[in-house]
Amino acid sequence: MSKNKIIRDPIYKDVLINSGEIDIIDSPEVQRLRNIKQTGLTCIVYPSANHTRFEHSIGTMYIAGEIFKRFKDIDTQLIRIAGLLHDIGHPPFSHTLEVNGYDHEYHTKKKIKKMNFENYTSNEIINVLSSKSIEGMLLSGDIDADRIDYLMRDSYHTGVAYGSIDYNRLIGSMILYGDKNNSNDHHNKLAILEKGKIAVESLLIARYQMYPTVYMHPTSRISETMLKQATVEAISEKLFKVHDLSIMDDIDLISIIRNQRGEESNKLINMIDRRQLFKNIVTLKYGELLPIERWRLINLSDYNIRKLEGELLDKFDIKIFLDIPSYPKMNEHNIKIVINDKIYRLNHISPLANSLKLAYINSWDVRVYASPEINGTINKITDKDIEEINKYIFEFIENKTKHGELYHIIEENEKIRGKGNLINIIKEKGLSEKDVIEELQKLTFCGLINETVEKIGGIYRYDYSINNNLKN
Repeated sequence: MSKNKIIRDPIYKDVLINSGEIDIIDSPEVQRLRNIKQTGLTCIVYPSANHTRFEHSIGTMYIAGEIFKRFKDIDTQLIRIAGLLHDIGHPPFSHTLEVNGYDHEYHTKKKIKKMNFENYTSNEIINVLSSKSIEGMLLSGDIDADRIDYLMRDSYHTGVAYGSIDYNRLIGSMILYGDKNNSNDHHNKLAILEKGKIAVESLLIARYQMYPTVYMHPTSRISETMLKQATVEAISEKLFKVHDLSIMDDIDLISIIRNQRGEESNKLINMIDRRQLFKNIVTLKYGELLPIERWRLINLSDYNIRKLEGELLDKFDIKIFLDIPSYPKMNEHNIKIVINDKIYRLNHISPLANSLKLAYINSWDVRVYASPEINGTINKITDKDIEEINKYIFEFIENKTKHGELYHIIEENEKIRGKGNLINIIKEKGLSEKDVIEELQKLTFCGLINETVEKIGGIYRYDYSINNNLKN
């Protein structure tokens, strides 16, 4: 008798799971996700946003299966299992508490290594999650199962009118391709047929709208910054260690901190409980910052952030937290579109995609929060205090982060023509390609270097040069 079951899902309706998947779902590693909120403390703003990593993992498994059953010679079952397990290393409250170097991807792989599977080895599943192959990219890449599910699911549970994606059209337009001039280049790259271009654009619109409305909502950001600080304090108070976050859920974390009366971590949790949140006193907007200031801020280490907050407390007698979001990578804009048997990058043919990219970049900001209380009294911060705090922050960061090595490489060459040439140069210097590509994304985001595109013989070439038009 078949042990197949059906899970009723609000997004996809009936999700069929087989006996092997049931065993994995029933494992402690996956069941723990039932008590880890998908969107951190977004529920403070959107009360119905109490969905968890558990539902999201089921949804990612489903979407991954729908994508890969279109393609031959790919083990769809293996992909579904990888999708199901891709988030088991998350700490409580998801991305919010990736503090003190905690890496949920590392802990995911560590947990998978200790699990037993009916038809696969742990390494086979880890290889899918770690791979730059088409399997890995469609689980976590430019257009992936993870992203499709969380945008639709988070939209549904928050109740906002955004996050709508025509995922059936999007999946139905996916194809794999290879380099016709290279016999060794197998069909392992993803492209979207022209009929799916609007579906891709709808995903970009959904992501752009969801970020300021849900993920970066001002009140959510303040409460999550307070929760993050409470967790860092709890670790310093030796209530638990960083790696313990991999076995804790939301309930565990809050219970441990609540039981420590009088501790700083406990005070912050109590403030969140009473919705007595810190106040946003400074907003440093992308367009108001110099490129070098953006660079210094996004590269400020956790240690230096804590140091700066401590110095501000000593100088102004006000507890202050900095909220520096990670920079947006926007890899979706690089997705390939097939038009008349020719392949184009989306950002080369879609004015909408380019406009959304600029809007998304300009929505990034850094915020400074101040405690609403000092020794039990209402905290009244004057405009002069705010001006002095702002000045102190910029003085602090001025010498903390210098230009990276890539910046100086581009500066020495004046202009590097083509990403291939850039990669060759960094390899000659013995630098990590992965690290340099990440630095390249940061430099272009900050505006320290120019990335220009030139079409040569039907091929788009990316050139890089120092941005000399702006003071940096």
